Amino acid sequence: MIRTSRWALFILLSLCLFVPLGNRARELTINNISFACRVPKKYDENSRIMVLFGGRNWPGEKTLATFDFNQLADDHSLFLISPSFQDREYWEPALWSGRTLLAAVARLEKNYRLKPGKLYLYGYSAGGQCAALFYDWMPQRVAAWGAHGCGVYPESVRHVSTPALISCGIQDAERFQISRHFLYRYRENGGLLLWKPFPGGHELNPEALELARAWFDALLSGAEPEEFGEDDTMQIDRNIDVEFRNPLYNRTLRELWRK
Repeated sequence: MIRTSRWALFILLSLCLFVPLGNRARELTINNISFACRVPKKYDENSRIMVLFGGRNWPGEKTLATFDFNQLADDHSLFLISPSFQDREYWEPALWSGRTLLAAVARLEKNYRLKPGKLYLYGYSAGGQCAALFYDWMPQRVAAWGAHGCGVYPESVRHVSTPALISCGIQDAERFQISRHFLYRYRENGGLLLWKPFPGGHELNPEALELARAWFDALLSGAEPEEFGEDDTMQIDRNIDVEFRNPLYNRTLRELWRK
């Protein structure tokens, strides 16, 4: 009886562990996948969760450090969680990674007594694929999603109820064209989507991250679009054709978008 209990405890701990990683960081392990987590300075049962997906096979710790969404998280009592997914087509959530992510989110909610709520997703490169495809897989669980340098989107636009942010380097030619093709369909089907091309190639530049922080900050604050900007011309107007329309939630976002 004692030996069986110890073995059951070992299995439980191997499936789900929290390990301290510093002042506000934790490591959560689910099904042998490590998740880097950051706890906001203040939180309560209504605090929300943002999932950050790094580049292909990035460890979660690298993603949290590179994206540096800490101030955003503290301003909005936001938990940050980043998976250390590797290979096995993890950007396809239906295969295995979606269930693993949801298990990690559920454990985070349980450990900090959070009410289950909608998630915020942001990713770079293969992580951008995750953000787009995970949203398509579980639209009812996502409040907003964004991607930079993404080259894979859902084959058909089935869900557009959630605001989206897409950015890409102009010289990242193939991903740039794929992103533009997707965003027009997303908008034409009724979705709100902010599109920002940047100089350069596939790298994750500081300007893209600054725009993402400002965009999520506006949404987390409950802002509604104040005006709209037009692709290419950068004209500000409320009467822009739907497929070229960029929702701008405040002056800060407008200035970053127009840079």
